[in-house]
Amino acid sequence: MAKTASDIIKPDGLTFIGPSAIEAFMEKLPVEKFFGVGKVTAQKMKGMGLHTGEDLKRLAEDELTKHFGKAGRFYYQIVRGIDNREVQPHRETKSLAAEDTFAYDLTTIEEMEAELDKIAKTVCNRLQNYELKGRTVTLKIKYSDFKQITRNQSFPAGINDLETICATAKRLLAATSSEDKRIRLLGISLSNFGEVVVKHREEKPTDQLTLFQF
Repeated sequence: MAKTASDIIKPDGLTFIGPSAIEAFMEKLPVEKFFGVGKVTAQKMKGMGLHTGEDLKRLAEDELTKHFGKAGRFYYQIVRGIDNREVQPHRETKSLAAEDTFAYDLTTIEEMEAELDKIAKTVCNRLQNYELKGRTVTLKIKYSDFKQITRNQSFPAGINDLETICATAKRLLAATSSEDKRIRLLGISLSNFGEVVVKHREEKPTDQLTLFQF
């Protein structure tokens, strides 16, 4: 299974960057932020005048291979958002998210909700693909002045259905009075994938239930 661009950059989480933002995001990324580029390699790249993904993208695959060996082919691919390494199925997933940076600022609730529908569908599909249910929905908003906020809502049981995720994200959006703001980015994430188990303490009949979160 191929990874998305953000899996390459953030190996500890599963995040999808929307198609309208991937190419520009990768081009602006400093070379030291790319997966597999350590300090020594980053210094070598900078010595060659390669400071960002855009600089790397100007080199042909054979040029990168000449300078960096087999890793050169890998760099050629990741700067274009391609990574065909196997996804590690047993890696602990703490959150799963999707977000998109827009080519123009969103100014109406109708525009914002339409974009949330698309983002929620991506999140829902990925949750179901990984057979995950999260108890906390988080909405991420970045405004045109680059101020960023998050709002979240938790549920007693895990969810991964599109209707609930969409409705929750829209409620969180409405609570921020975003109709008066210009929005540059929206994102939705699900977290708290573990089950909540209710156990009885048997020492005393009057003991209350104790909640354990795993």
